[in-house]
Amino acid sequence: MKSCFLLVAAFLLWPSFSSQNVCEEPDEIDFGEIVTTEKVKYLENDRVQYRCNPGYVLEGPEWIQCKEQEWTPHPPKCLAPCRITRQQLAAKKLFAFGGQRKTQFIQSNHSLQFQCNEGYVLVAPSVRKCVDSYMELPLCISERGQNCSGPPRTENGDISTLSEKQYRSGSSVEFRCQKYYAMEGQNRSFCDNGTWTKVPICLDPCMIPKAELERQKIEVKDGMDASENTFVQRGHSIELTCKTGYVLAANASQSASVIHCNGTPPVIPNCKAYDLFCPEITCNSPRVLNGSFRPIKNIYHDGDLIRIQCDSGFILETDYGGKVVECTENGWSPSPKCVFEITCQADYIEHGTILSPKVIYKEGERIRFSCNEGYTYVDRPDALCTETGWSTILQCTEIQCPPPQMRNGLFRPYRSQYMYNDAIEIWCSPMSNFGNKFSKCTANGWSPPPLC
Repeated sequence: MKSCFLLVAAFLLWPSFSSQNVCEEPDEIDFGEIVTTEKVKYLENDRVQYRCNPGYVLEGPEWIQCKEQEWTPHPPKCLAPCRITRQQLAAKKLFAFGGQRKTQFIQSNHSLQFQCNEGYVLVAPSVRKCVDSYMELPLCISERGQNCSGPPRTENGDISTLSEKQYRSGSSVEFRCQKYYAMEGQNRSFCDNGTWTKVPICLDPCMIPKAELERQKIEVKDGMDASENTFVQRGHSIELTCKTGYVLAANASQSASVIHCNGTPPVIPNCKAYDLFCPEITCNSPRVLNGSFRPIKNIYHDGDLIRIQCDSGFILETDYGGKVVECTENGWSPSPKCVFEITCQADYIEHGTILSPKVIYKEGERIRFSCNEGYTYVDRPDALCTETGWSTILQCTEIQCPPPQMRNGLFRPYRSQYMYNDAIEIWCSPMSNFGNKFSKCTANGWSPPPLC
């Protein structure tokens, strides 16, 4: 009996030749420069390195390489820092975390935590990120403004908090979207001096009619199509597969397709029957950006293997511990795609110490640090390396205490702000008993508490 499925595993030696393709001069970048030695002619596999000006952050690869007369990947960008002025903070009734109100620069992809003046409520989130010179400042709402009447409504959404006849300025209501609808915007609306702030929008889901699936010989993977129609929430995806005995009409080597709900009507793929006696499963030669593979053929058959070699600074998108991908009925598995290797750096924290420091942290790795005496962390004492950088702020800020609120007594010396270990002397009125004669600013506030 003729066998229809043949597994082929061919590993060849790397080709020893090297072409002498020439690349044009690499592009210059704004607010940065090329730091490698300039050449008269750039040949195949030549590399150049970019660096940003002080204060700017590199977005993209630090190194690019000459490949087949083109530079790959594309040159990076230098992202500008954000400038927050004292006047901006004062106008919006804001302080930086720790009660600071001064002009400062924040690097792109770094964050700053805010707090409002006393008597004002901050519209979350309190931590805002700088994105290439732009940082949206949070809103401070006065608690002493006019009341609001009944809260606003949002289509296809409901208010999840208790309803009241009147709402004080600074209070809020919380929204939730109905089933399958996705929320866009903040889930809260605040009463701001008699007016409600912007309410969220509940985005329509994508609907996939069951009749259309039946007509195209398609079904939802894992049997999630029990209802008459299938709904996919905005921003989510669903995998559709051909019924048994069918393959995708557009690509006979595959039988599954992923539908993304992005606000436009989804396109349902069409499936066709294939030869049940001896279906031929083939894969085309893959296009591996930022990498190469071997052996090289025009057509691969079911079970054929290729070995992927990613360029420096790139890794296989789905790496199960090997660099080999296989031709299957669903195409290449895993996907032969080289992606930029995400790393984070942190070699120094001012007024703090990194615990178990490393030169480079890869995506998913965590850094931990401690602050020196008299300082505390801005966000938390650890952070995760993500595709957008560190998940929290790697910064230690000086411990400060506001003036204590006292009844039946006074204290000295008086200052608008006290630093760590600053002490005050307490004087109680004649009709009061002494609680403590002295109190000190500590990491947990005033200790012992200044009371009469």
